[in-house]
Amino acid sequence: MLLSPNQPRLWDAPIDVTEVQTPAYIYSVDEVGRRLRALKDALRTTVIVSLKACPVQDIVSRIPSDLWDGVEVASRGELHMLAGLRSRHLYVNTPALTESLARSALGAQATFIIDSPAHLALIQRLRGRREVQPVMLRLSNRLVNAHDRDAPTLRHDQFGMDFKQACEAIDLARSLDIRVRGFHLYAGPHTFGRASRFVVDAAVSLLGRLESHAGFRFQTVNLGGGLEETWSEKGYDFAAYRRELARFPAHIELVHEFGRAIFATAGCFAVRVLFAKSIDGQRYAVCDGGMAQAFLLAQTENILRKYRTPRIFGPVRQSASGKEKTIICGSTCSRDDVIGETFETVEDGDVLLFDLCGAYFRSYAMNSFLQLGEANVYVV
Repeated sequence: MLLSPNQPRLWDAPIDVTEVQTPAYIYSVDEVGRRLRALKDALRTTVIVSLKACPVQDIVSRIPSDLWDGVEVASRGELHMLAGLRSRHLYVNTPALTESLARSALGAQATFIIDSPAHLALIQRLRGRREVQPVMLRLSNRLVNAHDRDAPTLRHDQFGMDFKQACEAIDLARSLDIRVRGFHLYAGPHTFGRASRFVVDAAVSLLGRLESHAGFRFQTVNLGGGLEETWSEKGYDFAAYRRELARFPAHIELVHEFGRAIFATAGCFAVRVLFAKSIDGQRYAVCDGGMAQAFLLAQTENILRKYRTPRIFGPVRQSASGKEKTIICGSTCSRDDVIGETFETVEDGDVLLFDLCGAYFRSYAMNSFLQLGEANVYVV
C-alpha cells in the first residue's frame, strides 16, 4: 500500500492509510526500535520490554537483536508468543500466578518475579525435576514511602511484599533450594519524574538490608519504569538520574522495564467516517469503529474528558468560522461512544487517525459488545 504523492507519512512507513481496512491499529517496528535505542542511551542499563502494553507477536519478533535485552510477561498467552526464546531476562510477573502459567514458565525456563511467599510453594509443588531459575522478589511500593517520608505519596496497590514478607520469601526459597537473584521495586505508572530518585534511594537501602538477611549477594535489581508516553518531550535530566544509579554496588545489574514508553508512539488507531451529519447546528461524524475497539479513547472512566483530535486523511477543509466543532462517534449504541473531536471539516469516507495508541489501547477494549469484533492490525 504505497502512499500517494500528497499523502501524509506515518513514521517512515510506506502505507496508504486510505487503503487500510478500518477500524485498525497500525504499528511501526522502526518506531519501537527508535524508542528502545533512546531509552538505552538515556539510562545506560538493561532495558526490557513489558509485553502486556502491546502483545503483538509480529512486532516483538522483529525487534532488532542488538536492542533485545529481554521481556516481561504477565500471562500464559503472552508467554506462548515467545515460544523458543531463551533469555536471562525473560520474566513472569503477576500476583495472579496460576498453575497453568507456572507450568508454562517452568518449561520456558523463565524467571519468576515472586509476589508472595505462596508463589514459591506453588512453584515447588509443580517443578518436578525441572530447574527453577533464580527468582526475583517483588517489593511493595509502600517501602518507598516507608523509607523516606519526604517521598511523594504513591498510589498503593496489591503488588509485591513488605520487608517482613520478603525476608520470609528468602528463607522459604533457601529451604526449597531455590536461589534468589534480586528484587523488583516499581513506583507505578507516570511516576518517574517525581519519584525516581526516591525509588533509587529506597532500593539501595533495601539491597543492603535484604543481602544482610540472605547472607549472600544479589545479582539484579529491577527498578521498573514509570515513564509517560511522551517522556522524550518532558526534559528529564537523565544524567542526574544516572548519577543516582551509580550508588548501586558494582556487582548489581540494573534493569528497567517499559511498556507505554516504548510502544505508545509506535501505534495509531484508524477509523473511517461512515456518515457526517448535523443536529441543531452540532456536527457529528459517525465512524466504523470506536469504544468497542479503542475503549480508552472514550475516556468513560474520567470525570473530565479532554478528547483527542485525530489527523484527517482525505480532502481536509477548514470550517468557515473556525469554531464549529465536530464530535467523533463510534459505531455502538452507547451515548458514551465519543472518541474525539475536531474543528476541521469531516466528510463521509475520510479516515481519521488517532496517534499515541500503541500501548494498551488494543487490549483494553470491549469488542464483545454488540459482537463488533476486534480491530484489524497492520505492522509496518
